[in-house]
Amino acid sequence: MSGNRLKFWLIVIGLAAGAVYSFWYAFKAWAKNRLIEDTPTSRVRSAAQGYVELSGEGLLPADSHNKGPLTGMPCTWWRYKVEERSRAGRSRSWSTVDGGTSEIPFVLDDGTGQCLIDPRGAEVFPGATDVWYGPSEWPEVHIPNGTGVFAWLVDNFVTDKYRYTEYRLQTHEELYAIGAFRSLGGVSAESPEGAITELLHAWKQDSAALLARFDSNRDGALSAAEWDQARAAARRQVLDGRAAEIRPPSLNVLANPADGRAFLLAASDGETLARRFRRRALAGIGGFVGSSAALTWMLLHV
Repeated sequence: MSGNRLKFWLIVIGLAAGAVYSFWYAFKAWAKNRLIEDTPTSRVRSAAQGYVELSGEGLLPADSHNKGPLTGMPCTWWRYKVEERSRAGRSRSWSTVDGGTSEIPFVLDDGTGQCLIDPRGAEVFPGATDVWYGPSEWPEVHIPNGTGVFAWLVDNFVTDKYRYTEYRLQTHEELYAIGAFRSLGGVSAESPEGAITELLHAWKQDSAALLARFDSNRDGALSAAEWDQARAAARRQVLDGRAAEIRPPSLNVLANPADGRAFLLAASDGETLARRFRRRALAGIGGFVGSSAALTWMLLHV
């Protein structure tokens, strides 16, 4: 196979792969858009167990001091990367030398209650992004004065060996979340029948006390009616004991669904996030149409 022929088929394969990927990208983006559109927003206080959509304010738990690793700014969630510039002739590229993603839980408060967000496995759309440059692998200072065009020009041409990027969900900003909701703890829903049976069994061990308490006709045996009275007394004692227990309040948690459905967190409302996915879907369709058209042209002119 000649060099030109090989180059032609490599381009054909590349265009075919591009068309397939673009279609898949558009399909996934549109599916997430429909998921957001079709899932009604729940309130934390009344949310059902299962897959739910929540919207509220992002907060740090009382004992949490989460901060962006590069900037030191308080936040509910962060992701960062440090990249090193490499040069090969006139071309320049960036390679990641360090990075990480926050796995610390934080709180969503919608006014009716609070839900603990476990961000592991989530696709996050942060509201704050900082990018700046410096001479060392770890920034010697936190965010410089500004990250606009002028700051980028100064940092890039004076000390441009490393690039620092940090994404954050800020505290007290609007937070959208969709994922698997469950409540832990709180009042027990366990049936009391087992405890009632155990209590009656304990009472039977002291038959004299049991007869003195419930043998109303003093015939030395408990009739069916008297035994019903004993069971009713045991039930009242078990239920009264449970009512007197001090139980912690229920803990609501939103986490990554086990069934593979999307787990999304965003510093926006649901409609804004849905529009983002619609734009992605349109971009994917555009890529699919363009790749397919170019592939068809090449095959017709082979």
